[in-house]
Amino acid sequence: MEFEVVRSLRALHSAIARHRNGPLNSAASLAIVPTMGAIHEAHEKLIEEAKKHADIVMASIFVNPKQFSENEDFDNYPKSEREDIEKLKAKGCDIVYIPNAELMYPKDFDLTINVPILSSVLCGESRPHHFEGVATVVAKLLIQSNADYAIFGEKDYQQLLIIKTLVKSLNISCKIIEIETVRDDYGCALSSRNSYLSKNNKKIANQINVILKNMIKNYTIGDDLTKLKNTIKEKFISEGIKDIDYIEIRNEENLKESSTDSHNNRIFIAVHIDGVRLIDNMKLNVT
Repeated sequence: MEFEVVRSLRALHSAIARHRNGPLNSAASLAIVPTMGAIHEAHEKLIEEAKKHADIVMASIFVNPKQFSENEDFDNYPKSEREDIEKLKAKGCDIVYIPNAELMYPKDFDLTINVPILSSVLCGESRPHHFEGVATVVAKLLIQSNADYAIFGEKDYQQLLIIKTLVKSLNISCKIIEIETVRDDYGCALSSRNSYLSKNNKKIANQINVILKNMIKNYTIGDDLTKLKNTIKEKFISEGIKDIDYIEIRNEENLKESSTDSHNNRIFIAVHIDGVRLIDNMKLNVT
């Protein structure tokens, strides 16, 4: 079937129907990769994963205003629609859905979806209402597409858990599939916001991965987790990462704060480097 770019809900449903009723059939499965554009290698990996699970692969491009706080970078968020479409097409995407704000949030729109416990910690503390915006737009995209699968990365691990809870709680018949954090050649977690970093600040950002991996490598059962967090903070500061939002060790199943050894512990960090907010997380393997 022909690659399609659609911008309305009616066009989306028509495109999905055409793909299902073409060389496929009405039982053909559909996977969605929600994005905010600025497509990079991590998004491409999500498309590759989607192709493993579904007959039809669609991506959405929508910079969601409801997940940005007043003083965040909504107006300056990187936008490259033409290049994004070409990259998605080249990776084998079948449909690209590009709704506008009026379609997603019409004038009389009066709904917010909140997953309160998971949204109240980590990024939720410093970014009020962010995850309400995420949950609301993802719920709309899953319902609009009626996708069988949705693919997300572990870099936004808190978001991943919130979306899984959302789908389970609302009985949305879509399976959430995650892939490991995609990293560049220096180990830095790929993010659209990395494009904001100067060459020197990118070198500083690369140290996040190095520090976390070294700390995990040297961690053994019985080590004090508070001391571990403080040591990571000291090493961040020594490398020029001084604006630290949080360094936390939490249970990866429910994001509850952990003070004991567990096979379910994960390190979560959020920092600002010259005004650019970066997040990362890694499994704290207990040996």
